[in-house]
This record gives sequence, C-alpha cells and structure tokens, in this order.
Amino acid sequence: MPWLIKSKDIPLEGHLFFVHVPRCGGTSLMQHFNIPEKVLNDRSFLGKLFMRYFFHRYRTLEKANFPIATRENAICLSIITLSLLIQLLDITPFSQWTIPLFQIPFPTLFLSTALFTSLFTTFVATAPIIGRITPIHRWYLWFVQYPLFRVMESIPWCTGTNKHGYIMHLTAPKLLGYGYVTPEQMDNICSLAIVRNPYSRMVSIYGYNRFGEMEDFKTFMRRWKKLMKPYLEDGEKEEWYTPCHLLPQFEYTHYNGKQLVQSVVKQEELKYLKTRDGAEEAIKLDNSVSDLPKIVREALLGMPHTNKRATSKKWYDYYDQETLNLTYDMYKLDFDVFGYEIEMKQRPDLKPPRPSRRDAMQAMKFDRFSRDSFMSRDGKRMSQASIFNSVRDSVKLNEVLTSMNNDNNNVGSIGASLRRSAVAGRTSHLLRSVVEREETSESFGDSSHPSKKDD
Repeated sequence: MPWLIKSKDIPLEGHLFFVHVPRCGGTSLMQHFNIPEKVLNDRSFLGKLFMRYFFHRYRTLEKANFPIATRENAICLSIITLSLLIQLLDITPFSQWTIPLFQIPFPTLFLSTALFTSLFTTFVATAPIIGRITPIHRWYLWFVQYPLFRVMESIPWCTGTNKHGYIMHLTAPKLLGYGYVTPEQMDNICSLAIVRNPYSRMVSIYGYNRFGEMEDFKTFMRRWKKLMKPYLEDGEKEEWYTPCHLLPQFEYTHYNGKQLVQSVVKQEELKYLKTRDGAEEAIKLDNSVSDLPKIVREALLGMPHTNKRATSKKWYDYYDQETLNLTYDMYKLDFDVFGYEIEMKQRPDLKPPRPSRRDAMQAMKFDRFSRDSFMSRDGKRMSQASIFNSVRDSVKLNEVLTSMNNDNNNVGSIGASLRRSAVAGRTSHLLRSVVEREETSESFGDSSHPSKKDD
C-alpha cells in the first residue's frame, strides 16, 4: 500500500508514498485512496483473483484474530455437509469414485480438503500464529509466501505479500534495499509515515496478536519480549527473524539515525486535520501536522479510521508497573525519536521508567523527527540521493549476509552451497559500494542537514 498517489502523467514531485508502520492507523489510507482497485488494474485474470483474495483476507484479519464467520468457512461447511451426505446415504456413483493413484474416495478427499482449508484459514494463517510461533512463521514464508509471490504481490504499488513478508509493512530502508523504491524516487517524491504513542500502540498490538481473550496483557507482554530477542540482542530486522509487528517505529522511518521519510506525523494529532479549520489550528499550535507539504496535508485531511477495534476499557487501563517497564524496554527509542513522554499522565500511580546513560547516548545519534526533513534552512528541498543510495547498498548487503548465515546452518544442502558460491562476488561488490557510500554520506556533515523543528 505505500503508493497513495502515483501516475505516469504527473512528475515525481506529485507522487505520494506512504511508509506504513503497523498498528498506527494507516490501513484507513488504503481505503481512502481506493488502493485495491488501483492495484487490480492492468493485471491478468489470475492476478486479479489472487489480489482480490489478499485484500479480502487482510480486511477479515483486521476484524478478528481467529475469524470464524468467513466465506471460506461457509464454502468448507457446504462441502463437508455434501461429502457426509454422499457417504452416509451411499449415493452412487459419487460415493464409489476414487483417485486411481491413492485409491481414496472422492467424498473423503473433499471432506479432508475442506477440513484442512477451514482449520488453516481460521487458526493457522492468522497474525497470532504466523507472527508469534517462529517455526510456523518461517514455514509460512517458505511454503506459502514464497510460492505465491508472483500472484499476491504488486510491486508497482508496493502492496501484497512475497518472500520478504507483507510488502505494505516493509520499512523505508527495506523498500530501498529490495529495490521496490529507487533512490531517485525517494529523493523526489513526497513520503509520509504515521507514528503513535508507544504505550497505546502496544495495546493495539496486543489486541491484534493475542491468542485469545484468555491471554492477559501481562502474559502477552512477557512472551512478546522473548519473541523480540533476535532484534534486541542482535539487531535482526529481517522478516525471517523479526516479524514486522515487533519492530520499533523508528526502524520504519530512520536508518542509522537519519530520517528517510520526508514527513512523520503523530496519529494523536490527526484530529486537527479532520477539517481545514482544524489544520489552521494545528499551525497555531505548532505540532506535527503543521507546516506539512501540501500534498501530505491534503492526503490526511478527513482521513477515516475504519479499522478500529472495540475494546472494553481505555488503553492506559491495561497497564501496571511491570508492563509499563516492559514496553519502555522494548521501544525506548520511539519515545525519544518521536518526542513522546515516558510518563503516562493518565496513570499517576505508575512510576515512569528511568532512562540509562546508554539509552541517552543512543538517542543522541538520531535525528529528531521532522514534518519536512528534506527542507534546508533556506526553504529549498535538499537532495538526499547519497544517503538513499548508501541505505540501499547496506540493506542489500545485510540481506545477502543473512541468506548466507541461513545456508551455513544447513551445510549439507547442495542448494545452499551453490547459493554461497553465487553470492560471493556480489557480497564483495556490495561491501565496496557500502564503504564508498558511507564515506560520501559522512562528507555532508551537519551543515548539509536540514534544521529540525520540535513537535
């Protein structure tokens, strides 16, 4: 979904690209800009069929973690009922038809297929199972997303699913590194990301990824932090190790401390863009939705919030001292980078976590988020081409090294040996490119970096 406005008839400056941070309200923009219909244009019959199902499935999982009342289950129930009737009533010749190779009666085959499909779509192919059970997550990448990536992906619009995961939830560095967006495009288009208070976002993540109502917030948080271990300890950001919902928000908008997305907006302040009068009030308050590029402001004006789930209590009522500390431990940089307060004012009974000196030093390496990070002090747009090229090469190199690491864990595989020899030259080339790009990027220094405005 990242491309909101894209056309061959308008220059790159008129294009709008959306970096979709999960659980920050961005799904509404997909419907607001009618992205599904745009994606279906110029696709084959099979491509349209699969992409329609992808969007249907995406909407279904937004409503329920384990969806039961679905079209798939209705069809499966009909097939199961028909198969049972054929077998119980011994309706010939249907009950006697068999598959020659396995000698399995057709009613039995239909019955077992329907049962498998129902269980798979209701329980397995869901966010809690795929996103939280690592063996199933990796199996799903290999045997579901990899084989289907040609029919359920839309590279021109950056949506769908493939071997890299859900394309619309890729970070800005990954989109550059995988070649879905070129450095030239990023340097000329308008780009946008919506972020959210890490505390309220964590409750939204819980609602979308919990195993059911029996899993309380504290239990979920403890398990969630264990799931983040590859990222927290080793910095792993590839989908194979760290599913997209686990990543902090700054990973979507920044790379090595530099903001890649032109405009970052806080979800809590979108209320000022419901009307044009509200937009003028936002300018007076000088918050994250003021002084936005015109194309970004127009896109957010009156944006609906259609995927909100009903909850039994306010988000801040889910917290106790332990879960507050856990949230900060996992997403501490989001507070600093996007200017959110560590203290939860709605809960004065909870003590705010204490940032360590190491946390403060790490936060100093990051650009403070900006509503227009490409604007220089003299009001002109400043080129970021060197930075984008450096990011692209670095992510490519990381992807190659990750692939080699996975292959080394399976040294007996012939395919792994062939891939290792095939990427050796490519790795050497990328290493040289990264070094050259980093040297060029460092030469910019602070003088070329745009001034930042506080939120």
